[in-house]
Amino acid sequence: MRFDWAGLEAAIREQVVGFVLRMCAEHPDEHIYGAAVHEFYAESGGTIAWTLVGVASEERLAAAASDPLDAQALRWSPADWPWQLDPGAAEEEWASRLEAAATAGDGRHWETVHQRYLRTAAKACRAARKQLVADGVVGKDFLVVAMDEAWELVPLSLTRAQVRQHFPELDAELREADRLAALPPEQRVNELVAIVESHNSPLPSEQAVESLRALGALAVPAVLARLDGSRAPDRWLWAKLLADIGIASAEVSDALERAMTNRHLGEPDRAWAAAALSRLGRMDVVARQLDSIPPDVAAQGLAAPYTSFRDHGTHGPLDYAPLENVLTAHPDRHAAVLHQLAPGRGLCAIGAEEVETALAALTSALPVVRRHALVVLSGAPLDAEQRERYTARLRHLRQDDPDPSVRSAAATLGG
Repeated sequence: MRFDWAGLEAAIREQVVGFVLRMCAEHPDEHIYGAAVHEFYAESGGTIAWTLVGVASEERLAAAASDPLDAQALRWSPADWPWQLDPGAAEEEWASRLEAAATAGDGRHWETVHQRYLRTAAKACRAARKQLVADGVVGKDFLVVAMDEAWELVPLSLTRAQVRQHFPELDAELREADRLAALPPEQRVNELVAIVESHNSPLPSEQAVESLRALGALAVPAVLARLDGSRAPDRWLWAKLLADIGIASAEVSDALERAMTNRHLGEPDRAWAAAALSRLGRMDVVARQLDSIPPDVAAQGLAAPYTSFRDHGTHGPLDYAPLENVLTAHPDRHAAVLHQLAPGRGLCAIGAEEVETALAALTSALPVVRRHALVVLSGAPLDAEQRERYTARLRHLRQDDPDPSVRSAAATLGG
């Protein structure tokens, strides 16, 4: 589906320009210093909502802030600004068209469309400021900013000089990211690991973890060293990172098994190690150690490939066979895994290529597998024939499944 990106950019620009003009006209004695496109809301694979536009003035900021620290916090907090513009009918129509483009083709291009929408919003902010300054409506100190929750769009909305002046913490973060990117990979890995452990850097720890994930195999030796380190804190984080990188070497599996069976570690660390093993396709290692690990550690490990944890980083295709093999051999573990995979506890999202696997699982001998498949299929991209098969099976399970947890899930999904 072709989409009118130039038209979308113009719509955002015109909305911002129109609202700033209106506020300047209604409040001629106030110094309006900024506008922001904010409240970016989207649901992966589905909804993309239109944003709000906020406008603020120095006078309203001074009235709302009790001290300089409050003023600094509120200056670029558009949700707290006095003037807000909700989307109108035209904007809601644009949002509908955008969502239709994102979900076309079974939603395979949703992320690509969503990311382009975000970049278009930032581009529209730059264009709106340029127009307002050129028309003499505002001074050159006026800013228009696209402000997502993580502030990733702020640098795309502004010049680097504007970021440095108005968002110094963000500027320091960008400078640190640039410095790290210029380092040789091995040195970069070591510095990123130090940032994760120290929490003392302009670069947030979460971003350092993401950078390590992107480095893939280059990061594995350093991550393994931290997982095996005798005094390394937060072993769970390194176990999770190994799962996200997705390299299931013997060295990685052995290190995770050592962490999982290490009685000197807390259960959260051991559970993440078990989960990482299963994510990496080594549920057999977890099964082999069932008698050596706490029941909760085992349950979290067995459930991991079917939870939202799976959706981070690299993961293999949906496969219920490993879980069915373990629970068939150890039926006493079924109830704990059923609890881990309860609806509402954060199950994985499946793609179009995994739908047939989930549909086949609706006839599994195990209630936990039938229920999981029911739930993940409810949010999956189904074609007409798959939707018909799913609906028919849903009705059957709602009425005739011998397990109450499956009947309950089917009843909820069937409305």
